[in-house]
Amino acid sequence: MDMHKVFPDLFEGHAPITLQNAFHEALEALEEWGEKDEEPLVPIHGIAMPISSVFARMSDCTDLMPLRTQGVLEAIIGRDLVRASGRMLYADAARLAMPLFAARVDRGALPAYP
Repeated sequence: MDMHKVFPDLFEGHAPITLQNAFHEALEALEEWGEKDEEPLVPIHGIAMPISSVFARMSDCTDLMPLRTQGVLEAIIGRDLVRASGRMLYADAARLAMPLFAARVDRGALPAYP
């Protein structure tokens, strides 16, 4: 499958529901990621994609993140940090998740992707 179809362009900052759902799953995978495990993958259109790719793709998304996804982010980084910013955009959440991902990589949990 063409990567463009897996990760379609955002339309004026808006992501299709498939990417929004993948982002939610990527946050859940980040939360459950074991120290010695390889980078988690989430399915998008039947293709397993690294969570880092999902976070990067959503880093410019201007859609409001639903409360259920915000709850997963709260579980990872702390309720006070997330709630202090009020309703959050996917872009905001992606920018918070990316350093957490990088911290896992820096601990040597997985090989670097090109």
